[in-house]
Amino acid sequence: MYSTLILDIKYLVFIIFVLSLDLQAQPSWNLHIIDSTSSGADGVKLADINNDGYPDIVTGWEEGNLTKLYLFPETGKVYEKWPSVIVGNTPAVEDAVFIDIDNDGQLDIVSCTEKNSEKIFIHWAPEMELLNPDNWIQEVLPSSVGLMMWMYAEPIQLDGRNGYDLLAAGKGPKASLGWFEAPLNARELRGWHWHQISDVGWIMSIITRDIDFDGDMDIVISDRRGALQGCRWLENPGTGESQKHPWKNHFIGGINLEVMFMCMADVDGDGLEDAIISERSEQTIRIYRRLDEQGLLWEKQSFHLPDITGAAKSVEVGDLNTDGINDFIISTNTNGQDKYGLIWLDGKFKDQPKDCDWKTISGLHNAKFDKIELIDLDEDGDLDILTCEENFGTESKGLGVIWYENPLK
Repeated sequence: MYSTLILDIKYLVFIIFVLSLDLQAQPSWNLHIIDSTSSGADGVKLADINNDGYPDIVTGWEEGNLTKLYLFPETGKVYEKWPSVIVGNTPAVEDAVFIDIDNDGQLDIVSCTEKNSEKIFIHWAPEMELLNPDNWIQEVLPSSVGLMMWMYAEPIQLDGRNGYDLLAAGKGPKASLGWFEAPLNARELRGWHWHQISDVGWIMSIITRDIDFDGDMDIVISDRRGALQGCRWLENPGTGESQKHPWKNHFIGGINLEVMFMCMADVDGDGLEDAIISERSEQTIRIYRRLDEQGLLWEKQSFHLPDITGAAKSVEVGDLNTDGINDFIISTNTNGQDKYGLIWLDGKFKDQPKDCDWKTISGLHNAKFDKIELIDLDEDGDLDILTCEENFGTESKGLGVIWYENPLK
């Protein structure tokens, strides 16, 4: 009886806290479903694959074992289900991304798969009729098979030859970060060679930036597990054989913390991008303000997430309320509890934000949101929120690929 009373008191405190946020006074963010027909939607990547000037989406459905393309719809139909096509069957797919693999001017799609698959798939796009599944050709990148559980990939030009190379990383005991060197004939997939440049534990973010302003691309990562746990950047040694060996490592912050997704933005207006990280060990958002052009000095500011939300997943920075000041938008995993999985914080906050400073976006429910993308989907002049939700209800199907319409303007 005593333990039951304690639980009742905790629940009452939570309800009082929620009411203190004056949720009724907050504008409602309307939810729009792009697709909910499969299970386990796991991330969105954007690019204009059909050259119509609008962003298209690719998503891997992890439990559904498929990768799917969504074309931006006709005028006025952005609120409806988007035209889509399954580009390939991809067991345990963790991520999918657009990249012109063969340098022919047409974007293709690359999918990364993890446990019991552990390979990278190439989905060759057709020149016409993108929505016809029979026109897509799927192949496996041979040098990726069995190396690790693959998490993410990004296009990158490293050696100055043969079009885009492929940057990739994974998770687990064999995990590493490295790049696949593109051959002269990119369609000959056996010619792609893997070069490991760092050990990792469980990669969450891969961001390409010229951090030290020396004219080549460096790599910024967040790594949630392992000996090098934290947020760091790897210094590109310049073209040549040294690029094929471990790169020099520079920590930004979050050392020995379970860092999740991160983003980069100039939050203090000094012309240098800062690193913004969501982390679960202490349930904080950490801003590492960059202090020098070499990328060696970073100053930390952090604030805690409120109890109304779940475990930190991703953070993005953008001006939601069009007041000229960047705001912070957070996605979380509520871990089976009815909480607010998407929340935001006005960028005008001072020091530690109070509980009443947080504003809700999603409803009060059990949710597992993924990384957020900020984009004006309805073309009304403000930023909407595009994401995935993969774990809702007893079947773990999820809300799918979704977006929330910004009501703040």
